[in-house]
Amino acid sequence: MKLSFKHYYWRWMKNQFLLFLGMLGLMTVARVAFSLAFGDLNELQAQSGDMKSAFFLGLRYDLMPLAYINALPFIVMNLGYLIPGKITIKGIRFFVITLLVLGYSCLAWVYVFDYAFYSYFQDHLNILFFGFFEDDTVALLTSIWKNYNLPLWLSLVFLAQYGLYRFVKFNFSHFDFDLKAKKFDLRFVGCFLIGLVCLGYFARGNFSRLPLSLEDAHISSNEFINKISLNGALTFNRALKIRKTFGVANVNYLQRYGIANWQKAYEVAFTKKPQGETLIESLKGKTPLNIQAAKNPPHVVLVVMESFGSYWDDKNSKSFNILGSLEEHFQSGILFKNFLSAENGTIGSLVSVANAQVIRPGARFLSESDFMKVPLDISGHLPYKKAGYDTHFLYGGKLGWRDLGKYLSIQGYEHLWGADEIKESMPELNNIEPKDLGNEWGVFDEYLYSFIEEHLRTATKPQFFLVLTTSNHPPFEFPSSYNTLPLELDQKMLDKVTVGEEIARKRFLGLQYSNQKVGEFLTKIKTTALNDKVVVALTGDHSYWIAKGVGSDEEFKRYAVPFFLSVPDRLKPKSYDQNNFGSHEDIFPTLYPLTLSEQEYLKLGEDLINEPGVAQNSAGIVADHNGAYHHGEYWNWKSLFDLSLIQTKATPELELLKAKAESLIGLTDYYLKEEKARKSSVVKNGRQ
Repeated sequence: MKLSFKHYYWRWMKNQFLLFLGMLGLMTVARVAFSLAFGDLNELQAQSGDMKSAFFLGLRYDLMPLAYINALPFIVMNLGYLIPGKITIKGIRFFVITLLVLGYSCLAWVYVFDYAFYSYFQDHLNILFFGFFEDDTVALLTSIWKNYNLPLWLSLVFLAQYGLYRFVKFNFSHFDFDLKAKKFDLRFVGCFLIGLVCLGYFARGNFSRLPLSLEDAHISSNEFINKISLNGALTFNRALKIRKTFGVANVNYLQRYGIANWQKAYEVAFTKKPQGETLIESLKGKTPLNIQAAKNPPHVVLVVMESFGSYWDDKNSKSFNILGSLEEHFQSGILFKNFLSAENGTIGSLVSVANAQVIRPGARFLSESDFMKVPLDISGHLPYKKAGYDTHFLYGGKLGWRDLGKYLSIQGYEHLWGADEIKESMPELNNIEPKDLGNEWGVFDEYLYSFIEEHLRTATKPQFFLVLTTSNHPPFEFPSSYNTLPLELDQKMLDKVTVGEEIARKRFLGLQYSNQKVGEFLTKIKTTALNDKVVVALTGDHSYWIAKGVGSDEEFKRYAVPFFLSVPDRLKPKSYDQNNFGSHEDIFPTLYPLTLSEQEYLKLGEDLINEPGVAQNSAGIVADHNGAYHHGEYWNWKSLFDLSLIQTKATPELELLKAKAESLIGLTDYYLKEEKARKSSVVKNGRQ
């Protein structure tokens, strides 16, 4: 019997297969574009072998979302083969077209979001993406509108989607083909089984015991090449799973890391046995006698600066002046360069700084979790409050941002200042044009520093300020009165950044403005009567995401932020290790001995002036003098001078480093739960 393929089923099967291949080809083109846009071409050419492996692995990763998109249409069409009737076939056609258009459209949007996300965070879609909806979404959209030609890009995307719809509809037209039901023959059985096996294989990535996972992407010593393999669909799926698992479930982090109990974790993290029966008792510390601080308590200002990363600091020069007046203070003050932010987003890092503790990877930030209404005794400002200080939180934006004002009020801050409160307390700002006062994110940095200076100058008792700036943030604007410093971008720099020259210049000017204004604030402190009365600490909420082609050897530098201290001569330590390592949880333990005398506090971090520290970031990188642990691998320093890494084998020192980081995370989790239970018990007993 002669075989006929005029039946609609065979045409649709062929067209689904060709459409599948076409989308796979487009995803490969997108991978090439991604590599060229964010990678360093010279480095990629030098590692062509790894690049080939990355593209082949990327092809396997791309097959996974395509398999899921095509699975149900494939099954429905095969069922339709056995069902006669034009009405039934039309229903199946509508269903298949709808599923494919929706699936491919969603995949396209994921790629758009992933590209935009990577251009800012230098990572594929991850859990920080949800901040778009939890953050000030209107302000974010306004910033995007100012920086990018959204009407053009959105028009192109929607036009492409309409073209996709028309193309898919055309490919699944029935024309004048035979719509009758066909017998259950071997051609159909073979097509169905082969298609089903292929889709199953593509969806898993292999037929071995374990499916292909994102961890398999670690194929090169160059971290960017590892990222080339991945696609936004898979990383977004992982982010959803992390959010579901850690955002809702009561994860036991000690158990997760295989640590028997908090006592074992304490011994590893602090290399000594716990001093109390409970963890809270064991975390208690007391600052030594500080005669100068006791005699004349200094004001303390801790500034968390937006995107104050240190990756580009060593590029500072007269022609590329991004440090501005801050440079001279960096040279004369206490500067820790081997320092990591706790988190790679603002809210996580700010809460980590405020509460002097590490981030629990994957967990909701404290201000947005079950702990949002739990006052923590470890909160960094409390020792100052007990010592008679007025405590302030000052933010350039609105205090309602992610309920930050409400959270810090629960933590016991006496004075909360946001954009509205600043304007109300400084009538002189009413005479400034709105565009020169601030933008959708808040008032510009210089007005924050004027506010602080006025409070310190007129204070009758010691003041503590925790400050969060906003200026170095998209859309990277500043007052028209600001006189920009030289900022020449040579071709080598332009080749290194993830954005075009115009946006790159705006971003670097935003960084320059922030650095210049905090430098001017420090200069004013040092050249007035406040010189002997104020300690200023600076750090960044996260890195300054703009460099592309960053390999594994630069992973530490990619996440690094400075930790800087401006200390009056009378309070300066006699010596310190400027190459010490640390993170946000170490800031308050470092400040306390410098500024307080015989004051009790809780301590999860280290005093970086007097104790060796460990730097760790929620992305999983942990480092100290011995090297680093990241991406499941151990690393040595090529040079502590430029913080370059080289992969190595595990050593006892590096294994201990990893164990310390995990133990500190476990202790942080245990402390929070112990504190919550204790406070809940107090409230319950009080009601009784």
